[in-house]
Amino acid sequence: MKNYKFIVPVALLALLAVSWYMLISGATETKNTYDYYLEEARGYAEVSITQYAIQNYLKAIEVNNNPDVYVEVAEYYKTHDSREHIDWCEDFLDAFPTDARAYNCMLEAYLLDEDYEACFDIIETARRRQVSSEYIDKINNDLKYVYGFEFGSFDDVSSYGNNYCAVLEDDRWGFVDRYGALRIGHSYVEVGAFSSANCAPVVNSKGEVYFVDKAGLRVKATKDKYLKFGMLVSDVMTAQKEDGKYTYLNGSFEVLFGNYDYASTMNYGIAAVKNADKWSLINYEGKKVGDKEYLDIVLDEKEIAFRSDRVFVSSSDGKYIMLDGKAKQVGKLVFEEAMTFLSDAPTAVKVDGKWCFVGTDGKLISDKKYDGARPFLNGLAAVCIDGKWGFVDEKENVVIEPQFDGAKDFTEKGSCFIKIEDDWKLLKIYRLNRES
Repeated sequence: MKNYKFIVPVALLALLAVSWYMLISGATETKNTYDYYLEEARGYAEVSITQYAIQNYLKAIEVNNNPDVYVEVAEYYKTHDSREHIDWCEDFLDAFPTDARAYNCMLEAYLLDEDYEACFDIIETARRRQVSSEYIDKINNDLKYVYGFEFGSFDDVSSYGNNYCAVLEDDRWGFVDRYGALRIGHSYVEVGAFSSANCAPVVNSKGEVYFVDKAGLRVKATKDKYLKFGMLVSDVMTAQKEDGKYTYLNGSFEVLFGNYDYASTMNYGIAAVKNADKWSLINYEGKKVGDKEYLDIVLDEKEIAFRSDRVFVSSSDGKYIMLDGKAKQVGKLVFEEAMTFLSDAPTAVKVDGKWCFVGTDGKLISDKKYDGARPFLNGLAAVCIDGKWGFVDEKENVVIEPQFDGAKDFTEKGSCFIKIEDDWKLLKIYRLNRES
């Protein structure tokens, strides 16, 4: 009998050799084709014949979907076609969502287009996908305080409350949202701020007083006659009666207590009230907090005195001190002027004719002084240097150069009204204030 046991292995070896030959031959042919298309593409690119260059780059990608080619084309588009540049980089990111180079290219494209909001969207996407690079970190840092202005300007502005701000135009007040879009038309002669109750008090041209929601619809009203209402906070609000006196009401317009010459917004259970020339602190029940009366109590633009468990009061010498919610003095410093806290971050106080910052512990945070200053919020505070307003971070580094004629406080969403000559414009930091 013939020995077939040696024939099968020999045949298998022959087939394997043929397979390897075909594989190597095919790979060589593929590489040659890929190199050919790349060479053609680069030749056309050198003389800026974009149509044929891109056609050949695409053919090379069909042969070998290599991210290096995407990078090369992105570099070409960077100097030839900004619109196609962005589209190409978006395709690159779709094809290679975990390749840091795709994010780098995307950021370069958006930077050239000055689309800073899109830059931060890409940085956020990279963070979610746990993709990082030195370039991503650099751009994130470089653009940290880059800002822009929303369209439109106003004669006067108030302060933001629940992401809405009252704005004045032609002697009538309306409301814009945190992006600067007008949400409630200029229909009112007087307005208060929106609170967490999602409504704001208004007075129309007929002298009618009521509350509107964020669509501008009347949502709270009473037949009882009042001149105006204050903010509705925790179901308590102030109301000015026809005789000019102030009282406190609940959200159903039922009288709670009080008959004052003035009464502030009740916030965290404490408010400031005035009778004759004396100020006092009171609680939710209308009872006095502490046993003293004051020459003045500092209020913010929403008529709030008490924030972050702190309030500023002045005695007969006209100097201000900081108190806590039990009317006990915090720290030993006295101030010529003060502004209420907006958060647990420092607020602005005036000492020896200059403004500086103090913490809730009653201590100055540094020895830096300014011509003017406003409280910190969202890590930023407005400061006035040589007659112009800019912004500092919590280490008091100037991050937006003084250049404006006035400034309000930054919101938690990164919006801030600034004044240029006689007009108020909305400045927004792209990192913080993106429409998403």
